Amino acid sequence: MYVAAVVEIVYAVADGHWLASYMSSLFTAIEAADTSRSGTQVPTSEIKDLILVIAIVVGIMAALIWLWIAWKNRAGRNWARVVATVLFALSCLGLPELLTGGHLSTMPSTFTSADGATIAVPPLAIPAWLIAAAVVSWLLGLAIIILLWQRAASRYYEAVSLSRRRPAFTPYAAPGYGAPGYAPPGYAPPGYTSPGYTSPGCAPPGSPQWQPYGQPPAAPQDPQAPPRPPLA
Repeated sequence: MYVAAVVEIVYAVADGHWLASYMSSLFTAIEAADTSRSGTQVPTSEIKDLILVIAIVVGIMAALIWLWIAWKNRAGRNWARVVATVLFALSCLGLPELLTGGHLSTMPSTFTSADGATIAVPPLAIPAWLIAAAVVSWLLGLAIIILLWQRAASRYYEAVSLSRRRPAFTPYAAPGYGAPGYAPPGYAPPGYTSPGYTSPGCAPPGSPQWQPYGQPPAAPQDPQAPPRPPLA
């Protein structure tokens, strides 16, 4: 598609140059038939320059469309592939007239001016080099469409479309670990103490070594002495 964008600009300049020459000869024929000189006299050089500028602008716009479609297809947009196919189908409509050198054109050979003069229209004969350039551009477009609809390209569009539907952040943990808030396999959750487990340095409640948090250690009791009342 990048190559097609460059070819489009070159072809537009060549086509504009030929069209400017043809329109110049047409205006020359009109001026020659206008014996009363009532029509507006436009310099032929200005006509050629205007048509050439228009052709260049159209070629640049066509190249920008090619680049835009190329970027969207590279991004995996399936609709861009469809748009490229539709544009190529539209370009095929003028191919028969182009291949015949303009002989299928319905342009009349003569027409009558306002003062009744008959003006001979120059024949619309497209040169062979311009036909060859158009055929090369068309073949390039055909190759692009074939590549866009290959099976590998379809897999690429499907993969990109699938990646866009997936969430950017997954709430699941890495393989081998549970969801957030759960301990890895073989470990207890945070804050959980298994039955019969005591932290190092702590005694279970009810044992002689157990005491409430913040209280001074109690003096050892005589086994024969009566039990002490519990602390308040």
